[in-house]
Amino acid sequence: MGHYLKAFIGYKESLTPIREKYDRSYLVGLSDEIFMIPMTDELFDDINQLETSAEISSFEFLTENIEMKILELVENKKLAYVESEFFGGQGGHVGIIWKNRQRELIGGFDKSTVNQILKELGVIRSAAKDEYETIGLDRHRHTEDWIE
Repeated sequence: MGHYLKAFIGYKESLTPIREKYDRSYLVGLSDEIFMIPMTDELFDDINQLETSAEISSFEFLTENIEMKILELVENKKLAYVESEFFGGQGGHVGIIWKNRQRELIGGFDKSTVNQILKELGVIRSAAKDEYETIGLDRHRHTEDWIE
């Protein structure tokens, strides 16, 4: 079975402008402080508005157009975007953190990228789990399952 996740992750105040602007966005609580907005195909279309734009790094659903629109909304707040794909134990994560409308960190396709990003957002792992499991990102197999 596969595991696929595409989402904006951050503090509620960072994600609220996205939630308010795009009707197809859904705010999901992961912990007391960390929330996410799953990047469904519908939200991608809503933000991108069928415009052609170059992809960023090795992201599948993050384009320069989407980055520009999101950074306009969140202004100087810290925000991350991650894509995670695993199938049969093989795969990895790619992620980015923005702060002050700038790229602060881009993590390449690696099994530890999302954990690194979550650490940067202040997630402290539990003794038996990594950061990804600590905030429950392993609860659902597909991005769309987070909003059902």
